Amino acid sequence: MDFFDFIRELRKGEPDVEKAAKAMKILGWICVFGAIWNYVIYYIAPFEKSPFNLSSSYPYFALIILLSLGSLFFFSARGIKERGPWGKQSGQLAVILLAAVFIGSMFFLFPARAIPLNDNYVSIIFIIFITIFIAQFGVPAYFGVRYLGRLPVKDVDYSDHRFKPEYILKMKDAKISFGAPEYKDSLFPFGIFGTFALLIAVPLVTFFIIEKYYGPEKIAFMFMPIFLFAFLSPVLYNLIPSSFQRERNLVSSYTGGGSIFLFHGTWPFFRLMIYKDGIEIRVMFHRFFIPYNKMDDLPDKIGFFSRGILIKSNLPDVPFGIRFQGFGMKKILEVVNENRNKFKDTA
Repeated sequence: MDFFDFIRELRKGEPDVEKAAKAMKILGWICVFGAIWNYVIYYIAPFEKSPFNLSSSYPYFALIILLSLGSLFFFSARGIKERGPWGKQSGQLAVILLAAVFIGSMFFLFPARAIPLNDNYVSIIFIIFITIFIAQFGVPAYFGVRYLGRLPVKDVDYSDHRFKPEYILKMKDAKISFGAPEYKDSLFPFGIFGTFALLIAVPLVTFFIIEKYYGPEKIAFMFMPIFLFAFLSPVLYNLIPSSFQRERNLVSSYTGGGSIFLFHGTWPFFRLMIYKDGIEIRVMFHRFFIPYNKMDDLPDKIGFFSRGILIKSNLPDVPFGIRFQGFGMKKILEVVNENRNKFKDTA
């Protein structure tokens, strides 16, 4: 799901409580990671003077603001899942504040006095840049607030059965089982955004530490191995058979690029596996299996300038929209639809 798919879903999509709660959790973890990153990078970056001329209080402000926003998103996710009106209201507030933080940070990092606006060409480029930047965060925030406003709510009764003695005793005797995920097989417990952030943060932090404590000449020996590991490890992991593949006969497989939520990956970070009863998407150490009877219909044909195929479902632990694009999309779509139709005929 790329940027335009995301906007279309926010504008015209049917409000879904589970999707909205999941999105709030993702945004919450993004804020938490951003808070930690902005705090740590200020002290380990090998700059004698920050190119942004940040004050000594910057890491504390960033930590407090982003952690507070993350808590608000987590609070909203809980309220949305319980269908309380406070859930979607806090979510709307969190989205507005997050957009304001992102847009405001640009003016903080790049003050107007630092831009030579007296140059006509520079001013035009700067205006275009700032328009794109604001639209990138402002447009999703606007439609996101409207989407949250359409979510169903119910009155919260704090004296409901969850607090009754007989229910507490029942939960005490209940057995908890941790079975293998039915639709997700992942190397890491967190999502794609967390994995991507980890692959970016770990090499950067490693370089900064080497620069600061061992000198820049040591980076030359470590740069290529770390870079190759960060780039090749998710690609090579896509070639390892998953638990879904070991239980099925593989019909065909394709390597390409794609997008999930706001994460975009080029070739060869995505891999599509086609089975007789469903498809599997592999990306960033995560594998998602989507049965044919659980996914939305795909188009019969695909245009020459198409951005790939959008695979939509509403399964637990699976992104509700995954866009895959590879070489020979017409053939890929034909293979998927052919096996999907065969599965429907035999079901």
